[in-house]
Amino acid sequence: RYFGLMAVLSTVLLAGTCLQYQEEPEIAPSTSEWNKRASNQKEPPFRRSVMKFFSTKGFTRPLIAFICSISITNIVGAFIDEFLGRVGITNKMNVALIGAGFEFAIVLGGILVGGYVDH
Repeated sequence: RYFGLMAVLSTVLLAGTCLQYQEEPEIAPSTSEWNKRASNQKEPPFRRSVMKFFSTKGFTRPLIAFICSISITNIVGAFIDEFLGRVGITNKMNVALIGAGFEFAIVLGGILVGGYVDH
């Protein structure tokens, strides 16, 4: 029953995404993107952008750090119930709330850091 519900919801969300798809948002998502649009600057092909990023000094270390942080986040999220059980927190609702708080903190931190970096 659970997987059937997830399949139906995923299909509905996919259809909604496809129906609402735009080549680019009406409002620029960041200040740098707003500046690019204002100056009528065109994006280079994807392959050229990737090569430029990897040839930029100092790009690979933050990229590796980002990949590691996402991996650690996923591992902690996957095993948080086991870890909490070891320290005596076994109530499913408490585990769920702690897990949700963990994920919320990650999202909020990403928004705050992204806003700081963008400005």
